[in-house]
Amino acid sequence: MFLKSYIYNKRCVSLLLWAFFAFYALAQTTLSHTDRTAKTHVAPSYFGPNAFPVPDMLDDAVSSELEVKLRGDWFRGDYGDHTGSLMASLRVPVFTPRANLVLWMPVIEGYHLSTRWMEHAPIDPSTPRRGNAIGTLFISTDILLMRENARRPAMAVRAGMKSASEDDWTAARYYDCPGYFFDMAFGKDFAIRSSVLQSLRIGISGGFLCWQTDNARQNDATMYALKATARFRHLCITQDIRGYFGWEKDGDCPAVMKTTVESRIKRFTPFAEYQKGLHDYPFQQFSVGIKANFDILSKQRRPKK
Repeated sequence: MFLKSYIYNKRCVSLLLWAFFAFYALAQTTLSHTDRTAKTHVAPSYFGPNAFPVPDMLDDAVSSELEVKLRGDWFRGDYGDHTGSLMASLRVPVFTPRANLVLWMPVIEGYHLSTRWMEHAPIDPSTPRRGNAIGTLFISTDILLMRENARRPAMAVRAGMKSASEDDWTAARYYDCPGYFFDMAFGKDFAIRSSVLQSLRIGISGGFLCWQTDNARQNDATMYALKATARFRHLCITQDIRGYFGWEKDGDCPAVMKTTVESRIKRFTPFAEYQKGLHDYPFQQFSVGIKANFDILSKQRRPKK
């Protein structure tokens, strides 16, 4: 048993290290002389809501099942702008229920830019007010390092990257530059003796996030998140607060608060979300969607006859 656990942990660490070196190599830029006190405005406060949003908290997201999710979003900007987008994500268990490969991106978004937003961003006045854009692809490797028990919480780590796949950034919808993040999360369930509430889960996480801002530097940020999940018989309500602190201090310290309500019906889980930007994220987000789970590892876990 000890040898089996040692081999598994060694594979997890190797997988995480390979992800780290791959993401690090993809995010490198050529250094040149520049004024590092100059503001780049490459930050959440000056771009569209899907440019580099605060990542959802990891916590208990590592799954033993294949998960497919589709979500429709509508963003109302504080400067009178509007955005609608379709978000798709895929979570795949990688040969084990304790490691996931996750991909997500805004498949398409449509936007309307107000005069106030174009002045705030700032955006060239000749830029069309309405348009469509294909989003950025995000990829992460999520690993459950320690399962929770009666005394200890679960512990999970994640290494993620943002691609630079945008074809046009003149309307300031996406950064058109690479970025990556790493974080660690702890979460634990607490049983509640109630006929209504079944359990309460508390999660906390912290990490590091950075993105390229020009051809000479990158913005480094400290991530944080806190989440509480109340599970009822047929309903689950989650409340979280998340954010990160960039070093430029120019629109790069976003903080958001999100409420999620979902109900699982067999393998399908419809959900609704509301997210409010508290700082450096000038958007309110209204979302509805559905996710489906499939147990693709069941045959591998069955004992041989």
